[in-house]
Amino acid sequence: MTTKKRLQISLTEEQYLNLENISKEKGFSKSAILALALEEYSRKELEQKK
Repeated sequence: MTTKKRLQISLTEEQYLNLENISKEKGFSKSAILALALEEYSRKELEQKK
C-alpha cells in the first residue's frame, strides 16, 4: 500500500465550490479529484517535454 501524506491548501470560494461540484458529479472525494488532477497535469507536462 502506498503511504499517503496529509496536505493543507487554500482555495478561493469559487475554486472550492468547483472542486465540490466535480467530486459530487464523479463520486470521488475532493482529495481524490485533486490527486487525479495532479497526475494528469504531471502527465501532460512530461509529454510536452518529449
